[in-house]
Amino acid sequence: MSKPQRLLPFLALVALVAWPLASLRAEEPGAAVAEAVQVTGRLEKRGPQTVLTLWGTPRERGFAQGYLVADSLLQAAEHDFGELLKPFLPMYETFVRGKIVPNFALDAREREEMEGLIEGLKAKRGDQGTRVEALGREFDLTDLIALNTFGDWYGMGCSSLAVWGRHSKDGTPRVGRNFDFPAFDLVTDHGLIVVRAADGEYAGSVSVTYPGCIGLMTGQSERGIFVSVHDVPVRAPTAQLREGNVPRLIALRRLLERVQGDTPTTQARTLLAGWPTMYGNNLMVMAGHAKEGEPIAAVMEYDGREDVQDGVTERTPEEGVPALEGGSDPLIACTNDHLLRDGLVRSGPTQCWRYPLLIEGAHSDTPLAFDVAALFDRMGRASFPRGEGNLERAAGVLGVKRTNGFGTLHQTVGEPALGHLHIRMARLGSRVEKEPAIDYDVPALVKAAGASPDQASR
Repeated sequence: MSKPQRLLPFLALVALVAWPLASLRAEEPGAAVAEAVQVTGRLEKRGPQTVLTLWGTPRERGFAQGYLVADSLLQAAEHDFGELLKPFLPMYETFVRGKIVPNFALDAREREEMEGLIEGLKAKRGDQGTRVEALGREFDLTDLIALNTFGDWYGMGCSSLAVWGRHSKDGTPRVGRNFDFPAFDLVTDHGLIVVRAADGEYAGSVSVTYPGCIGLMTGQSERGIFVSVHDVPVRAPTAQLREGNVPRLIALRRLLERVQGDTPTTQARTLLAGWPTMYGNNLMVMAGHAKEGEPIAAVMEYDGREDVQDGVTERTPEEGVPALEGGSDPLIACTNDHLLRDGLVRSGPTQCWRYPLLIEGAHSDTPLAFDVAALFDRMGRASFPRGEGNLERAAGVLGVKRTNGFGTLHQTVGEPALGHLHIRMARLGSRVEKEPAIDYDVPALVKAAGASPDQASR
């Protein structure tokens, strides 16, 4: 494993920035504070899941997140840096912070949100400050960017399966997804469901993420667009030092905000082609509807080789799914291999053990006819850890087996045509399949964002 690869875990834990900014007003609902502030957000429990709702300008949304998650963000950073990543800190401080992070590009709205996030964090912490003892300093701007780019450094497993037509009950488009990742405190103990209000032309959404991140790993928009990220171990030789890379978790958010209408997968491919990326990806994109001739679901094979189809190839059931010859079945699966990108075309199905489990029965004369429960069950067959066993805390295994306590940390079923996103979140000591699935009505929650809790529940 190369040195840059060994550095990847740092970025999953980085959280915030100490950066002087113009003052903003904010207020945490229900809390007494020394100085009156106004927060355009709220933090609530929905069953065992923590839900962060944000509205207002980008800067106000950032302030709200920083203010509301400040303590959990710093707690997770202290634990994960101090207990898991201490041997790697010198390399993080020099190589990652000095050479890699400065090359990522953010647009004006994203930068404003990060600025607001840090100001909110500092406002909440006050005299306590934002120092992380494991680092021996305050977090800074470079750390915040690193937090939002960890997905470009630390490899994810992940799998998904999109079905419609005869393979989905009542023909309703559905997509199942497993997010596979090491059990860092930031994404397990402190994982978040984020509800984002619409912002002018930018659609609102519900997504799964973690404190301090303005991007997402899995999400669905009010317009009926579902997206999720999967890792593919492909990297262009100079991509990590190239200026202008777009963090892939932020690229997912941009897709949710911007894709709409009757040509969803075409729009997604066109947008991604304009956003250079550093590491290889398979992005599952599924829509609630599409015009005739337009795929309702596709996998975007997306990597840093800009000389090959502008860096992105759209894979649909009709184009190059070797396990579904002829493309007759309304189904597309995704794990961690490119199947179409030039130089990586397979002569047969991917050898990933999860892929045949996901598509089993697709060729049968009997339709799979998945409803939500059945699709969760199918995704459970492809979840980690394999077989019986519990999700181990990373601190117990990182230094010995270097497995990082890898497991399926969240599992979702999206119904973009119906507006529902069903989410399970793993707990340490329990498999994700044993956790309750919470049903999120995406358009209703987006519409209610900004209302009082009483109004939002009506």
